[in-house]
Amino acid sequence: MFSEIITKIFVSLMVFNTVYAYQGNSWWKVDNSQRQGPNVCAVEVNDDISYAYYTESKQWNPRKICGKPTFVRYECCAGYYRVPGYIGCTGVKPLINLIETTRRVGATKFAKLIESSSFAEEMISGPPLTLFVPSDDAFDHYLKVKGIHQEYGGNRYVNLIANHIIDRRVLSNQWQANLLIPSRLQGNVLRINKFSSGMETVNCHRIIRKDQVATNGVVHVIDGVLDLALAQNSDIIDLASRDGRFEIFTKALKNSELGNRIRFSEVPCTIFAPTDQAFHHIPKRQLTDMLENPTALNALIAHHIVTHPVCVPNIISEYHASTMQRQGLKLNCGPYGPIVDDANIRNEMYHGKNGLLYVVDRVLLPDRAKTILDVIKEEGLFKFLEIIKTAELEESLRHLKHFTMFAPSETAMYSLSNQKLVELQRNQKSARNFVLNHIVTGTYFTDEISSNQIARTLEIGVPLRFQVYRGNFGIENALIMKADRECSNGVLHIISHILHPAEESLDYILRKEGNFSIWLDAMERIKGIQPQMYDQFKRANSSCTYFVPSDKAFKQLGNAKLQKLLEDRNYLTKTLQNHIVDNMLLAESFMPDLQYTVRTKGNPINIMRKNNRILVNDATLVKSNILNKAGVAHEINSVLLPDQCPNGHRRIHDGPFVRKACLYDK
Repeated sequence: MFSEIITKIFVSLMVFNTVYAYQGNSWWKVDNSQRQGPNVCAVEVNDDISYAYYTESKQWNPRKICGKPTFVRYECCAGYYRVPGYIGCTGVKPLINLIETTRRVGATKFAKLIESSSFAEEMISGPPLTLFVPSDDAFDHYLKVKGIHQEYGGNRYVNLIANHIIDRRVLSNQWQANLLIPSRLQGNVLRINKFSSGMETVNCHRIIRKDQVATNGVVHVIDGVLDLALAQNSDIIDLASRDGRFEIFTKALKNSELGNRIRFSEVPCTIFAPTDQAFHHIPKRQLTDMLENPTALNALIAHHIVTHPVCVPNIISEYHASTMQRQGLKLNCGPYGPIVDDANIRNEMYHGKNGLLYVVDRVLLPDRAKTILDVIKEEGLFKFLEIIKTAELEESLRHLKHFTMFAPSETAMYSLSNQKLVELQRNQKSARNFVLNHIVTGTYFTDEISSNQIARTLEIGVPLRFQVYRGNFGIENALIMKADRECSNGVLHIISHILHPAEESLDYILRKEGNFSIWLDAMERIKGIQPQMYDQFKRANSSCTYFVPSDKAFKQLGNAKLQKLLEDRNYLTKTLQNHIVDNMLLAESFMPDLQYTVRTKGNPINIMRKNNRILVNDATLVKSNILNKAGVAHEINSVLLPDQCPNGHRRIHDGPFVRKACLYDK
């Protein structure tokens, strides 16, 4: 009996613990925080990244900051201290003036600056004020960036000090999103924000400790200096120009059409400005192409500008922002600080009247700022690049506009025989023809193409046929593996196979093969009944799929049944229609273990890739992707009779219609 009671208690405790853990606030954590006693606040900490967030709360769950897990420690809340022999923080610190409070919270250097200024007397015994004071580390960094090495007196920086002062006492419980409060510096406004992550900022500097009450006001500690850029109503572009590190970027910005948009916009933007050193990492030829091409130049500049203010100190995990050309930038906080795409954001910021500017150590290159050849190199398509060089087309392609290139993958290039590869690498004429077969005039994006749409190759004008598949797109005999790389001079698609534009009719190919005489005879027999289908097969450029049974497949029907099939012209027509689809279907377009219902000119058929075989009803593909002027053909090993479905049928509801489709063996 006693053991049963113990078991029930244990189970109850386990359930209780599980429920609270699920809710993200385990009972033992609540108990742990309560045991700390009164006036104790949680501090979320990660020593690796010098991160500390003073929560002013007892209950706080650790999380990941910049990819690093945090832990919680407990300290006395602002204004309290521990008394020996008592739980919690029961001692109440005496209130002191604003300067002494500033010194007490660790902003000793800013306190010294105030003491040596004309603000000193007011800070000691004047009416209530609010101070946003930079930590010593933040102030040191500011002096280093500004190149201030000499001893400084407060009156030399009276405007800077004034920009950190607000009249009256403003505690954190009065803050809200996008709160604008005038600073002591006439005409200047401080922007305070609260974020869902728990972060709070002033002019995008993180507030790292708040509500340090003084006799004549309150002090909040921040991780930066509220520079005078905004106070001077400075244009963000002019600020960058005066810095001296952004000559290439600011010149490009002024030469682009975006400079004036930024200057006169009513909505502040965010600029991620690469230094001149960052630009020098780009190959000289590529950089020159970008800066001299207006389209590429605008794309380059626009990719560094977000159309709204972004407070980088608030970013503690992945964040997506939209650029001026509606492309995405991914911001995050890595182990070594904030990053945008693959560039590091330095710990310095300009705050101008029309936006924010952050310094980045790499140029953010969108595809629109690169030529197609630049992107091909970036994608590692080195064999195709070799052929372009052999063809002596590099210079032409750099200056060619509005074209689409279908670049074979490196795997596709290595599928060529060694003999063919060597020829393409050495023979300029062969290389030129090869490259031009993969380029069409005009720009084609996948969201604009449709099945059977025709694009024509550069110079020669050979037709290439697009196809739309479920979840993919095709061009002639290839699938598009990576689509829609929009570059400064055109569009790039990376494809799965070498393009072999069709040069022969299907009729010619099958006659040459020699084992499709019955199919060819059948097509001749329906010439008078279905002239359009006959002509499409024989001569016309079209985009059909033909599942062609071999002579052996036809003979499997038996002599009597085959003779009846060939003599009954109506039945023969239905049978042949059952083998023709009005779209090009490549074998690679069928994914494993999925059943595709396909409409033929006759009955619907089922196609399935299973165990490395492709089944068409009960037939199997023997040879696939025979490209021709009529489309694509696949050899199959049995005839798709319109009335034959050995494994039975299933009913398919297709809108208002009900049709039958063959079942496969399970």
